[in-house]
Amino acid sequence: MSSEEVVFQIRLGKRPILLLVAAILGLITGVVVGEPVKNISILGDIYVSLLKFIVGPLVFLSIAWAVMSMSDLVKLGKIFIGFLPYWLVMGLLSAWTAYIVGSTLRPGEGVRLPGGGTVTPASLTITDYIKNIVPSNFVDMFLNMKMLQIILTAILIGIAVGMIGRTTPQVKDFMTRLFESLLAIIYKLLDFVLWYGPIGVFVLMANVAAVVGVLAVSAFAKLILSFYISGLIILLVLQPLILGLVARVNPLRFWKKFYPAMLTAFSTASSNATLPVTISCAINTGISRDVATVILPVAATINMQGACATITLFTLFAFQALGIPIGFGEVITLVVLGFLGATAAAGVPGGAAIIAIATATTLGIPVEAAGWMVGIHPAVDPFETMLNVIGDPIGALLVSKYVTKDFDEEKWKQ
Repeated sequence: MSSEEVVFQIRLGKRPILLLVAAILGLITGVVVGEPVKNISILGDIYVSLLKFIVGPLVFLSIAWAVMSMSDLVKLGKIFIGFLPYWLVMGLLSAWTAYIVGSTLRPGEGVRLPGGGTVTPASLTITDYIKNIVPSNFVDMFLNMKMLQIILTAILIGIAVGMIGRTTPQVKDFMTRLFESLLAIIYKLLDFVLWYGPIGVFVLMANVAAVVGVLAVSAFAKLILSFYISGLIILLVLQPLILGLVARVNPLRFWKKFYPAMLTAFSTASSNATLPVTISCAINTGISRDVATVILPVAATINMQGACATITLFTLFAFQALGIPIGFGEVITLVVLGFLGATAAAGVPGGAAIIAIATATTLGIPVEAAGWMVGIHPAVDPFETMLNVIGDPIGALLVSKYVTKDFDEEKWKQ
């Protein structure tokens, strides 16, 4: 489905700026006013409740719809299968990079977020991890926000619909349209929530600052710095390694050809808005039209390397701020959910922050201790979106060059 046909769109307007301003004002108010800020905590609780209400359906419908849409590529399996290894490797590497940077800089160390007293440190074994993935009750996984089960169920339903579509395409078409319509409703509900967002973020950040004082301000600044360091490693180290060693092209030439898409992504903070520019740049670069038009719309939905870093790093910050030790099981779950969660975050304003909240709750952190993520996210969103967007044509280039073997070297040299 082309980006023009997608009916679930949210017009951001100035809301990301309002969220960021609300977060800053909230921090200042909390530091200045102190404990009395708790008298308006109900306004933050409402926002937390709305986020809890929206996250489960949003993740489920987003992933299921994305997989159903991808199933159209069964006829073009050679192209799609060629993209999967790149998507998997770069997504996991991006999440691991954020985890390593966050574990090294430890931006949340010394902070004590609200809600920490209710946390019981979890210790996931491999057996527990497997059990947490496999769903046993469709309703229960939504009631208790078991995100691993929601993600797996969404993937399985998407695959099932795609397989049914081989013999009864009318069923697949109906289900795809149904999920798209339900997702459109969820997006509209999310739109309502986002309008309330500045109020909720202001109160949540004020409450955090009132509890931990000036330390919170420096901790969040360190968190933002950690993200930009992670993003620069992805942009200047990981992606160039793929371009130079695997694709065997000059990274500088690649960035020169795709800088219009990079600038558009940074200025709009929207992958959907940037997609037409990305496709145009890809075709002009030498990537075949078939590969560009098939891979890039799908990649704009699932290949979110910047979001992988955001979700992983934000969740890790929450662990550190609550003083919760992370065992092997939690690390694996954190990285895997950072990777998978980015699929659901695609196209959602502040989506990576919302999915980070879901990831945190999956690992035992109360939503009350994670609501700040929405307020901080606008500070990293432009760079995150640019990372998301520029990672897509790298995969398309690899497919065009080595799978379909229709890469136009002459266009590349121009």
